[in-house]
Amino acid sequence: MGNAPGTGVTLLEKRGIEAAMLADVYAVLTERLGRDAALAIIEETVARSAFAAGQAFAATAPDGPTLAHFATVANLWQRGEALCIENVRQTSERLSFDVTRCRYAESYRAMGLPEELVMRISCLRDGAFAAGYSPALAFSRPATIASGASSCPFTFTWNDA
Repeated sequence: MGNAPGTGVTLLEKRGIEAAMLADVYAVLTERLGRDAALAIIEETVARSAFAAGQAFAATAPDGPTLAHFATVANLWQRGEALCIENVRQTSERLSFDVTRCRYAESYRAMGLPEELVMRISCLRDGAFAAGYSPALAFSRPATIASGASSCPFTFTWNDA
């Protein structure tokens, strides 16, 4: 979020480095195991990484994970103009916003990544990140820019029960 810990690298730059490596791994896996198995491995790898990142972010919450603390991640995600976020709406139990520009997807396409990786390397992180943050946090996003939509409507719902 912002700069990667201990580096001058932005999150967008870090994700670009990761994407290049994952694209190389995907190419090897596809040759050896086939497209479907390669995609499944990439998806699992990205999900594990994002889940761990969600846990690490939760550990920074002064009073433990809450929706109010989680909402601060939107500010971090916007650093370096990586995402343009509009229509932020927040109540005690719900946070929603629209991503209207995603430089992650733009960057991955500019790098020449296979189209099937663009969404998987970026968009699949979001649900796993939320799950890693707290089991009380539910995530919904019915469309993504990476899949051709004009925006990504994010909704996070907190359920203490």
